[in-house]
Amino acid sequence: MSKRTSARRDLAAPVVHVASGRDLPDPHTPGMNAPADCGVVFLHRPAPPSLRPFYTELATYEETGGFTIRQIETASLAIPLIISFGTPFRIRLGQTPIAGDEQPSFIAGLDTARIFIASSGRAACLQVNLTPVGAQRLLGIPASEFAGRMVPLADLAHPQISELRRRLEDTDDWNARLDCAEGFLAAGFGAAAAEPSHPLVDIAFGLIASGGVHRIDDLAARIGWSRKHLADRFSRAFGLSPKTVARIARFNRAQALARAAKRPDWADIASAGGYSDQAHMIREFEEFAGLSPRAWWLSLDKLGSATWQDPPGR
Repeated sequence: MSKRTSARRDLAAPVVHVASGRDLPDPHTPGMNAPADCGVVFLHRPAPPSLRPFYTELATYEETGGFTIRQIETASLAIPLIISFGTPFRIRLGQTPIAGDEQPSFIAGLDTARIFIASSGRAACLQVNLTPVGAQRLLGIPASEFAGRMVPLADLAHPQISELRRRLEDTDDWNARLDCAEGFLAAGFGAAAAEPSHPLVDIAFGLIASGGVHRIDDLAARIGWSRKHLADRFSRAFGLSPKTVARIARFNRAQALARAAKRPDWADIASAGGYSDQAHMIREFEEFAGLSPRAWWLSLDKLGSATWQDPPGR
């Protein structure tokens, strides 16, 4: 799972690690399977181009190894909608999860904190990686209302999502589940994709998230707002400031470059990722990942997620 692909209990069994990014599957390959030895069956479908302003991908995740899997999801600009079919994940923001932290089906808002995830080896879910714009369209409420929180789908009481969940539970075929979810999203977002114009705050988010904005002042001037007005509208809509979203977008680009490298050149990644220098990138990794860039990269498992271990004596 990731929070983002984004989505674990405590059995005394090994966690799968990989020492470099060269064994990672290409995350943009439709129908991609995870490596056979990682204890997970993983399928992935990117969103069609017309719907990418609303969601970026669909994924299924099924653990088959029966051993503990622990992952850390760092800050991202995806809002994961998780529909669970197996043992619930244990999840906690900023700390390792404990008994009572089980999260079944839920949606998670934007956050800068790390998310610690643990599973028993028998978790299974379908995940929709929504954009904040798409989450607002789907739920009919601002993404700021669930920023920094995980909200159980039962608490949302959203009739369309409840119906989707029932339809997904009627089959145990993962490709059929992907087809069903794909049709649901196409129906839900199709009209929005055809709209001739979109709210300026949504356009601003898309530009910042894509890396198409170098200075927030310039973006505010382009859309005819003051920087303060842009920040106010942005925070009310998404729960984070434009500057924070720009920092997360830059951090995610650096992560993607590192995952694709057999042996990352961190100075080159800092430059290509848009950092002022390598020290700047290191500070951002330490804030968002809690690790130096190299320590984060060395902790990646075969699904490309950072991992964690229980503290001594636990």
